Amino acid sequence: MAAFLCAPLKKTNEVDLSKPLRTFISSTFKTSDDGSTESDEAVSEFNKLRNKAVMQPLDKHESSLDLLVRYYDQLVAIENKLPLTPTQIPIAFKWKDAFDKGSLFFGKASSLTLSYGTFERAAVLFNVGALMSQIAAVQPLGTDEELKSAAKLFQQSAGVFSHLKDTVLSLVQQEPTHDLMPDTLNALAAIMLAQGQEAIYLKASKDKMKPALLVKIAAQCGDFYQEAVKQMSREMLKGLWEKEWIPMANGKMLAFQGLAQYHQSRQNNENKEIGEELSRLAEALRLCQQAQTYFTTAGAPNAFKAEMTIIQKAHELAKKDNDFIYHERIPDLRGLPALGRAALAKTLPVTTPLGPRFKDLFETLVPVPVHQALAAYDVRRAEVVNMETGRLREHTQLMNGILASLNLPAALDDACNHETLPESIREKSAKVKAAGGIDSLTQSVTELPSLLTRNKEILEETSRLLTEEKQSDVQLRAQFKEKWTRMASERLTEPLWQEIGKYRGILDTAANADNIVRTKLDANRRGLELLSKPEPELKAAIPGLSSNTAGQNTPSVAQLKDLMTRVQTITAKRQTLEKEFKDASFDMSSTFLRALGESGALNEEQISTEKLNEIYGPLREQVSASVKEQETVMAQVQQANQQFCAEKSNTSSAERETMLKMLAGAHDIFMELRGNLQEGTKFYNDLTPLLVRLQQKVSDFVFARKTEKEDLMKDMQQTIVSQPTQAAPSNPAYHGGGEAARTTASAQPPPRPPPPNFAQAPSQSHPTAPPGQHPPMGAQAPMTAPMAYNPAAPPHHPYQPYPQQYGAAPPYPYPTQQQPYQTATPYPVAYPGTYPGAGHNPAAPYYPPPPQGYPAYPAYPPYPQQPYQQPPPPQ
Repeated sequence: MAAFLCAPLKKTNEVDLSKPLRTFISSTFKTSDDGSTESDEAVSEFNKLRNKAVMQPLDKHESSLDLLVRYYDQLVAIENKLPLTPTQIPIAFKWKDAFDKGSLFFGKASSLTLSYGTFERAAVLFNVGALMSQIAAVQPLGTDEELKSAAKLFQQSAGVFSHLKDTVLSLVQQEPTHDLMPDTLNALAAIMLAQGQEAIYLKASKDKMKPALLVKIAAQCGDFYQEAVKQMSREMLKGLWEKEWIPMANGKMLAFQGLAQYHQSRQNNENKEIGEELSRLAEALRLCQQAQTYFTTAGAPNAFKAEMTIIQKAHELAKKDNDFIYHERIPDLRGLPALGRAALAKTLPVTTPLGPRFKDLFETLVPVPVHQALAAYDVRRAEVVNMETGRLREHTQLMNGILASLNLPAALDDACNHETLPESIREKSAKVKAAGGIDSLTQSVTELPSLLTRNKEILEETSRLLTEEKQSDVQLRAQFKEKWTRMASERLTEPLWQEIGKYRGILDTAANADNIVRTKLDANRRGLELLSKPEPELKAAIPGLSSNTAGQNTPSVAQLKDLMTRVQTITAKRQTLEKEFKDASFDMSSTFLRALGESGALNEEQISTEKLNEIYGPLREQVSASVKEQETVMAQVQQANQQFCAEKSNTSSAERETMLKMLAGAHDIFMELRGNLQEGTKFYNDLTPLLVRLQQKVSDFVFARKTEKEDLMKDMQQTIVSQPTQAAPSNPAYHGGGEAARTTASAQPPPRPPPPNFAQAPSQSHPTAPPGQHPPMGAQAPMTAPMAYNPAAPPHHPYQPYPQQYGAAPPYPYPTQQQPYQTATPYPVAYPGTYPGAGHNPAAPYYPPPPQGYPAYPAYPPYPQQPYQQPPPPQ
């Protein structure tokens, strides 16, 4: 028998999976220290697995196949956990055409670079099918087990190529190289299926099965090879194969057709059908002789020699017997019954995992649907907590405002203690001074502009990177027109521009909140200054007591004392209730995983709503009860205060009462502003790393696009160089344009650089290019990654880019997790169905809600504001 054909392996370049995967995991998934260590180990193991599976030479042995299969299964397993895409985990995978002969095929590139995990998966699966064929082709075929193994491997290989044929265009977001085109994969599947049938025929022949069965197997094998020859001989594929492939397949097609006729002649001999036997033997001999010409062309002149000798002897013997004994007429072959067929070889379907003992390295990471459900649940939980704590704080502020307007409990202290400085004012002043007094507020207010400026500069630098990348793409597209085939920038960067626009709106709203805080501080500066003074100075500033005041033993005084005690009790209960709201939680991971496993889909809204009602229902009832109790107490306070005021002497000092009211109000304002400024500072500081991560994500995207750009320019240069010698046109059926660069360079792409020290303006694309022009085609621009903003750096100068900060690893996805925070803060979240901050105190500043994934912080009343409108991306 002739040798089997086997597909070559695709080759790739080394890439570093560790850094982008670690940054994505750390920024997206909530992991403990132990979980983080486990994830780091899994990433390292995954990186090593790729290097072993696709970077090192693979022996034609089952152990090498197991390694490749394990890597493929791992790629499939992480698809819903670690999205390898240009905008989330951008890793440039470059794969060469498996049939690359060192030149372009019909003007088509011999390598392809894409930042998609699906492309990597398709290339690896191709190698799985190719290695299966290589292992099968080198089987000794001396035993039944070896024949069975070869047949199974060829059928599995056929299944792999057939599966790729049906799915490759959805996996590869770009016109693929020749080896991954559906026509090529279809031809490879046909070849492997025919060889699988051939291996089955060899076993059947070795087992000396009946001629009737051998006829069907051999005839079907000939048909399979005929289909393979048809697919391989398509005009666009002829130049793809090694020169011996098509002659070998043609030879085997004819040889197995001849063997089928021979085995049928054996059956005719048993039935004494001598005329038909001779006709079929003559046809078998003719087919085998014709096959020998193809085998000679294929460099295998001895293929099927033994079989042809047997057929020739059988023909000579049958002819001699018929001439001397039977004298039967030899019928025309065309009038004889057609031979039966038995397609025992099948294209075995691809099922995942391919390996029987596969174990996911990242099994502790939840699938993306579950992660998204957890993020949505956290948002819903935050809304419930914010809504209810906001109700508590809003009513508490209302209660404090009523008491301050009535000069309570300061007026009550005057009636009971007859001191110039009431005890309540003394306590309020002590609290203000312990918190730093007005100086601490003033210092915090002066720090806000620098924090705002720092965040704005990061965002502007991020916007600049995207704008320059788009301008470069537009310039090259205008220069090369239809030859510039990668995907346009605006189609890829829309989510990034939306993210930038969201952050820009957040910062604009935060700046308005800063102004509100500053205005409120200036308006209450007099009272805050008095509360910040030493006790003697504060006492001197308060007008003295009137000689006639209400008695300390009157019914109204006693009732007010009791009511003030109830007010303090209400306040203390609310503080406890707020803490219970924040502490109440439930791990929904198991719930969502169980729901996903049972139905294959998640109804997150229904599951989350039921669980939130279960957890927070009793606490909501307590909030409503507290609000109702406050209404009752405040009504009684106002009634008792009217009686108390009537009992006081008409000569009571109105000036003193006004001063005490101002001081009580200043205390409340101090506490409010202190909380506002603490949260404002925290807001800006917590927003900075998110913006730096966004910038790093944009930097990685720009770097990947720059790599694609240079690869595509090399490809275009090679195309121009090869045009005089490449006359065959490219196949128009596969011209679809795309985002990735296809290159003929066999060298590896440049590695990711260390933090660069730019010596030129960031807009310069090449040191030798004239201003406003792109460098000559094929010229290599310095391969440096775009820089990330360093918050500690001095202000940005337009001609001095920010130094690269790689210290904080950026996340690749957009933030998807929102932590709870309070609605009564200058950093509120919009209530469902309203504009941000609707229904809140208009005197309080409104800070925007932080993006998802933002840390929790306490709350103050928001400022009503129109919804932010997304600005269009810069042109």
